[in-house]
Amino acid sequence: MGPPRRVGAVSASGSSYPFRASDPLGHLRLRVKPPCVAAEADGVWLPYGRDLTREAAHLVDEFPSTRGRVDRVVYAPGDWSVVSDEVWTRYGRVKVGYMTAARGRALVLVRLTSGEVLKIRVAWPGAAVLRLVR
Repeated sequence: MGPPRRVGAVSASGSSYPFRASDPLGHLRLRVKPPCVAAEADGVWLPYGRDLTREAAHLVDEFPSTRGRVDRVVYAPGDWSVVSDEVWTRYGRVKVGYMTAARGRALVLVRLTSGEVLKIRVAWPGAAVLRLVR
């Protein structure tokens, strides 16, 4: 996979923002553990593709309201073919950043409006096994 393509702000459908993507992605394939359970990762996410501009917006829009609302997304470089420094969601603009390569791959950090930061493992489409957090 070559270097990621950078685009302007984009997000999932269903909003009045002009940068929204036209096609919905479907059900958010995410499992997040209860806050009281300690583990290496706080959840597992199975995105539909490697376009972070669409996937991050979908993640923010459909994130379980019982856990809070996402206000920042940080991704592992090299994992995504299309990236941006912001996405538009039904809540407005959400800042997107990247972590150092030393942090690893197949990982997304999401900061909630409460200040809590969740480590979400990414299980790519076509992966042989998807272990969801129980």
